[in-house]
Amino acid sequence: MSRGALVLAVVVWGLALARPAPAPAPCEAGPLCGEPLDLNATPAVWLETLPGIGPARAGAIAAARPFAHVGELERVPGLGPATVRRLRDRVEVR
Repeated sequence: MSRGALVLAVVVWGLALARPAPAPAPCEAGPLCGEPLDLNATPAVWLETLPGIGPARAGAIAAARPFAHVGELERVPGLGPATVRRLRDRVEVR
């Protein structure tokens, strides 16, 4: 085994034994903090954390921006009154 290969193997082995990452800092923003998501500013990937919202609907919401109020979600294809009612407490428009 060459010296370079040996060094690489030791580095990879060391990384495998590294301690786990520290616990995340207290929540400041984002979908896991329990705060409503701003429909006009939240990245589409975070919108996917909402119930009933997958990648396609999250993209459609992002494409329909800006929103003046939460009720305007009904103009997004695939989102009806029932879905908007379900999301009302989880989203906002700032």
